[in-house]
Amino acid sequence: MNKERLLTMLGFAMRAGRLCVGAEQVISLMPRRGALKLVLVTEDASSATSSRVISKAGYYGIRANIIAITKDELGSAIGKEYSPACVGIKDDGFAEQIIRAINP
Repeated sequence: MNKERLLTMLGFAMRAGRLCVGAEQVISLMPRRGALKLVLVTEDASSATSSRVISKAGYYGIRANIIAITKDELGSAIGKEYSPACVGIKDDGFAEQIIRAINP
């Protein structure tokens, strides 16, 4: 995994307005067909949050990954003062670049 590239791409996606932040927002967008292209959950998210988000993503056919970054790293990469446990990517191009950063 190219951690630096992943964090950079997440920051770009946030600035472009193509990122949904937080478990509740991500889950609320899942039923909308095509709204989310990719869901990422941090490695230190609670087991309840991670299993809930991953299982809902599977149900709706959305690709979901647990990534090897912490909530604090994710929060600082996307410019948030709090530490979100997950994000949803709304754009195909960003999702593709992020998947390449996860699986080089």
